[in-house]
Amino acid sequence: MATEQRIFISSKMHELASEREAIKELLPTLGQDIFKLSPWRFEGDAPASDKSIRQIYLEALQNSALYIGLFWNEFGEWTVDEFERATEWGIERHIYVKNVDPERRDPRLQAFLDKQSDVRFGITPRWFTTVDDLKEQVRRSLEKWLLDRQIAYHSALSAIYARTPDDVPDQPKKLIGRSDLIEDIQELLEDGERVLLHGFGGMGKSALAAVAAVDYIAAGNGEVLWVKAGAADADPVFEALARALDAQQAIVGVTGDARVQALRHLLAQARPLIVLDDVWNGGALARVLKALPRGLPLLVTSRFRFPLDEILEVGELKPDEALNLLGLHVRRRDFSGDPEAQALCELLGNHAFALEIASKTLKVYDLTPGELLKRIHETPHDLTMPANFGEIGRTGIKSLLDTSVSALDKGLYDVFLNMGGLFEPSASPDLMARIMEQPVEQMTTALAELDARGLVNVRRLAALEFYRLHDLAYSYARTMYLNKGRGYDQIIDACRSYTTAHVGDLDALDVEQSNILEAAEAAHQIGRENWFVEIIRALTVDGVYFAARGHTAASLKLLHEAIDVARGHDQLETAHYLLSKLGNAYVDFVGDYDSALKAYEAALELARALGNSVREAILLTVIGKVLFEQKKPQADDYYRRAEALARALDDSFALSFVLHHRGYQLINKPEPEYAQGRALSGEAAQIAAAHELTEIYFYSLINRGSAEHELGLLAAALDTHQEAHGLAIQENNHYWIAASSRSIGEDQSKLGRRVEAQAAFDRALELWRGMQAKAEADDLIQYMRTEDYDIKPEK
Repeated sequence: MATEQRIFISSKMHELASEREAIKELLPTLGQDIFKLSPWRFEGDAPASDKSIRQIYLEALQNSALYIGLFWNEFGEWTVDEFERATEWGIERHIYVKNVDPERRDPRLQAFLDKQSDVRFGITPRWFTTVDDLKEQVRRSLEKWLLDRQIAYHSALSAIYARTPDDVPDQPKKLIGRSDLIEDIQELLEDGERVLLHGFGGMGKSALAAVAAVDYIAAGNGEVLWVKAGAADADPVFEALARALDAQQAIVGVTGDARVQALRHLLAQARPLIVLDDVWNGGALARVLKALPRGLPLLVTSRFRFPLDEILEVGELKPDEALNLLGLHVRRRDFSGDPEAQALCELLGNHAFALEIASKTLKVYDLTPGELLKRIHETPHDLTMPANFGEIGRTGIKSLLDTSVSALDKGLYDVFLNMGGLFEPSASPDLMARIMEQPVEQMTTALAELDARGLVNVRRLAALEFYRLHDLAYSYARTMYLNKGRGYDQIIDACRSYTTAHVGDLDALDVEQSNILEAAEAAHQIGRENWFVEIIRALTVDGVYFAARGHTAASLKLLHEAIDVARGHDQLETAHYLLSKLGNAYVDFVGDYDSALKAYEAALELARALGNSVREAILLTVIGKVLFEQKKPQADDYYRRAEALARALDDSFALSFVLHHRGYQLINKPEPEYAQGRALSGEAAQIAAAHELTEIYFYSLINRGSAEHELGLLAAALDTHQEAHGLAIQENNHYWIAASSRSIGEDQSKLGRRVEAQAAFDRALELWRGMQAKAEADDLIQYMRTEDYDIKPEK
């Protein structure tokens, strides 16, 4: 369950040797149940290498989540270099200075420390005198850092390509104030600048970015690619960006600088405004910056002061704006002359998130600002201050949350408490019903009441509603949950139950994707292996979630681990199917045919061990297909063996599957055998139609029609492709409708019927554009240009 976080320890090695050793021993004890802290010190962790010392420590630093700098009196060029590179790469930095004999300090080091202490640089050195003092300072700092990291780590990475203003996520119902910032942001983005919105959590950075993105689209400046980044590393962010552009395979199949270049080319073609929301990982941001084409605008929100060209501070609201926000939910009451309302705003630090809760509290309980102030002062504040509430003004926010939570009845209190145990700070009523063992209707009502009180916010994905905690509310709820000594079994089991219940509902799985995947990983880590395998099987074998939504490096890793677990627990049938799906993933999403071949061969071996001849025939076929794509001569032998076995079995699915693929191979080989390919594809279609195997039926018709087209049997080809088109319409499958429309267009074109061909091509292009099937649309456009057809502009 623990995720490794490397901590880079920097100092003059000999001067602070005992302190370095103490930190090295302390860090592994602080990771709690979420993170494993791994210290990196040059003297103990640098590998034997022919690289320079600087190359070695910079590579280690670049892969670190946190920089800890220890300073005393000596000035070290390498130590300062490490700090400056950490700053450049956006790695969070903690500095500790030994306050013993400071009069002996090198003036160059003192000047360096004075510069870091300047508030403009956003870093505050901690002072210590003894090793024990240092350990206590580090422990306290890392408690806050770890909880912050948990919140960021549990924020699901997601990407949305917004073509219209309504597509932009996280839009506030009404933005109070900030008009000067909005104007500055628009001007900078229109100039192609890279802009950081910096400020404490809850100040409204995401809402401000959403309004800026909406204005950008509405002004006709272009589209927006919005990424909720959190603490994700660079590779998952790259994959999310590419997936939103419908070009994931262009990214998944390459690494390093080639991946940076591939993403740059994708972004150069689309040229959207990039919004990276809630960024915590400076290293990931630095890599994304390398991939941005020149002049492409970027908007980043973060509580960290990353070194972007333009940094705009999002601070507390102005006093009049704060009063307006306080009155937002109370029939727009005017509090401008109310001294108690002013005192309430001051207590809450004119903080946007806190004022929204306060406004909703006034409405729900029909209170005046003075009455709410009195409640805050009278509420017991027994809960330990959550670690990330140490920023300026957060004491008042905690007091407000104490008051709000204390006013909840037991049912609402329990729901809020259990949301603190979620892996992702959001949940649907269905998932919460499984956690609480209550009816879904009851959870829907409870979450709506928490929304009315400002403790959660309702969100929508497709037609589904779910509820999200602001990270401050999540931090508060999580502290409550951990103080109760709750474990994760109930949460994991609820996620398992939810996944298996919604195995065919892709939108429902999208809503809870992060909770589900982290529950699977947690189950694996704590030894709940049956739950782990059940979740992964539901997403890959019993359902089509990953096949439909795409794989990432993280999902492939989980799939590999599930295969190992299934094999180790003698779940050979499950391992067989997971291996088959792993092979599919390598073919469809990574383009790695060698890895796919290994997975398929292992699945074939298990099919034989299980005595499952149907699966053996299917695996022989897919291995033949991979070998065929690799242009290897062994493909023919595998196809022949598969066909012979399928005919001997007299199994309709196996036979139609094998004949379909065999027909495709014969039609598309270097020296095509169109007549034989037509015959086998026709036989496959006939079998599939008789047994309602619609996918094989459709694609076998497409293949048979293609063979007829090449044989010059154009009337027969058109009839076959129109039969496929009718099936596509019957199934309401837009991709099939587009594919069959293109085939019909080519047939009509060969028959000299250009008007009918143009109409078919227009229909296919409109559908492929609508579903963001860029590769298919581009290929059709190229064909239409070659054949001199009109290409309608994209809407």
